[in-house]
Amino acid sequence: MLFISLEAKAQNPIAHFSFDDCMPTDQTGNYINNIVNGAPQCVCGPEGMALQFDGSNDFIQLDDEIKDILVNDFTMSFYFWVDPAIEKYNMFAIKKPDCIDIDSTMHIAYDPGTNLVEFNFTRNIGDRISIFEPIDPTVCWHHVAVTKSGTDYSFYLDRRFISTENFGTNYEMSDSASVYLANTECLSSTEQLMPGRIDELKFFDVVLNSVELDQLVMEIDQINTADQTIFSGESVNIQAGPTCAPNFFWSSTLGFDNPSSLTPIATPDQTQMYILSFDYGSCVTQDSIRINVLDSGDRDCENLLLPKAFTPNNDGLNDTYGISNSFLIDELIFFEIYDRWGTKIFETNQLNLKWDGTLKGVPVNATAFVYKVKYICSNEEHLAVGNFSILR
Repeated sequence: MLFISLEAKAQNPIAHFSFDDCMPTDQTGNYINNIVNGAPQCVCGPEGMALQFDGSNDFIQLDDEIKDILVNDFTMSFYFWVDPAIEKYNMFAIKKPDCIDIDSTMHIAYDPGTNLVEFNFTRNIGDRISIFEPIDPTVCWHHVAVTKSGTDYSFYLDRRFISTENFGTNYEMSDSASVYLANTECLSSTEQLMPGRIDELKFFDVVLNSVELDQLVMEIDQINTADQTIFSGESVNIQAGPTCAPNFFWSSTLGFDNPSSLTPIATPDQTQMYILSFDYGSCVTQDSIRINVLDSGDRDCENLLLPKAFTPNNDGLNDTYGISNSFLIDELIFFEIYDRWGTKIFETNQLNLKWDGTLKGVPVNATAFVYKVKYICSNEEHLAVGNFSILR
């Protein structure tokens, strides 16, 4: 069956710096005038290789024509890794050479003193957008995205929507400004070059929707298996995503078939929280999975639970709609969602897939919906029907 909410059309970037060749090569071939200063190191990244900057001499000056992408509607995204530093540093910047005129400049920076990522777009003195957002210091790799739709600028960090700000008028890029990675045209007395890593810099000449933005982010240094509830004697195949960490370790390996694996089969005899640490030496990322273990005599096949409402607003809370106690189901025949006029807008027979509140990638209006779930539990067929709402 079709999982409708993932029908969003994949978009191709107009510029893509993968750094897999350890150079700032645009994979599309559109932007070729890119200059390397210093000797950035080639290291493992979320997707292939990444560039590591030393905070002293390393930076990249990108093709000036990239500024043209940012005049109209666009999406820009990249991964970054922050190393210890004393002063604030720019990860991406467009600045003029005179170091005085701030018209039509922008930067995305990190301040280690406050642990804040700064998004700054300036049209002229007194006319700017400045957004500050903290990063999780226990996560090594981060992902940032910016979109422009008309005069609206939207900012995302680690899959979280941060803010949408409006300039009121269009934003023009100065012909004399240059585009930098890990540097800016003019370092102030409280700034330094970037010590850290950048990977997968992409520019699109369209505004990506929420589904497409989510698809830009790799599940690096994470446990991809969601929290589970099982009955005593059952197992869970835990799947961890890709990692560049040279070392990793589990907080507990009780019930594991292979304690040294990133994909162990866990058969715990009681409820267990497993924490996986990805150890890079200078940085450690942790993720966890909780496996709840129930006695098989507690199974109530008629008590299938689905929430009465959900809020698909990309805040990380209740953003998707699905079956809460799917552990009751031995086989899912179908899970369907209909709008108030009886039109089917979602269907799946994959137990852990959930609806994100969109139809073909476009958010649906907040209204009432009906779900139907047909499933096998304890060798018997059951049908659950109910209604719920979207709150936006």
